[in-house]
Amino acid sequence: MRINVSEEGTERERFLGEEEIVEHVVENATSTIQWTIHRPKRGWYLRIRGPTFPPGSFISLTPVPQSSPYHADAALTFACRTNMPSQQTRVSVSSPKVSMDSDATLAGDASPHSYPPTPPTNPIVRIQPPSPRSVQARLEEIPEARSTAQVIRPFILTPHSRAHVPTHTQLSVLARVMAALKNHAPSHDMSFTLSPIPQVSEEQPSTSSTAATPVLTPVPLLTYHDRTPAWKVGSTFGIFEVDRREERELGIQPSFYVAVALTYLEFLEERESFLAAASD
Repeated sequence: MRINVSEEGTERERFLGEEEIVEHVVENATSTIQWTIHRPKRGWYLRIRGPTFPPGSFISLTPVPQSSPYHADAALTFACRTNMPSQQTRVSVSSPKVSMDSDATLAGDASPHSYPPTPPTNPIVRIQPPSPRSVQARLEEIPEARSTAQVIRPFILTPHSRAHVPTHTQLSVLARVMAALKNHAPSHDMSFTLSPIPQVSEEQPSTSSTAATPVLTPVPLLTYHDRTPAWKVGSTFGIFEVDRREERELGIQPSFYVAVALTYLEFLEERESFLAAASD
């Protein structure tokens, strides 16, 4: 027996099966399934599948190990196939971003996207009568230009962390008590970031084998800004902000990142339930 439950005001359908709870992320314009989100009725796992995935294939969202330098409370990680990132450093370059609210309709993009990712489109160039040297140079570049390498890239989902209020001994007793209350008060902010984990080889060459590996700060690809009013109970409102330059370079359609973000948002909302299920 299968019960179909449509969530009002969203583009997700939830299907209750014998073993799993499956949510469909549907493109509103075409009513086609883009991604399916799977979690068990008993136990704990989060998996994302595409309609073209082979049977038994999925992308898993798992907790970040405590031994990882990127470990944070409630952080999850996953890995998927992307285009090979360029060697140019993107930290200091400002790139265009697009924002969409959390219940926005997924729209197509002018550039091709798919999973596995599609190679980036070649830029338009103006052709002039070539010289023999330029022809030879162009012929040498053709094999490299036609082959776009792909890699398995790790990503991390990290919840928003509030600034820690310092508790210096020089402060008064009342000030220290207030700081402790602020630091341990439960946070209802569901804001988070989705970032590719940077590789050392992408940003800087290795100096020596004995040197310590630097921990690079991930640059967010997607940021969720929680805008839920304090008086709202049982509902969430927010904005997804996507780095379009990074998204085009990696070559995966935006609906994938939105599906991952919706999965993680639900994890944060029902975090205690997930933790209880994991301990069973």
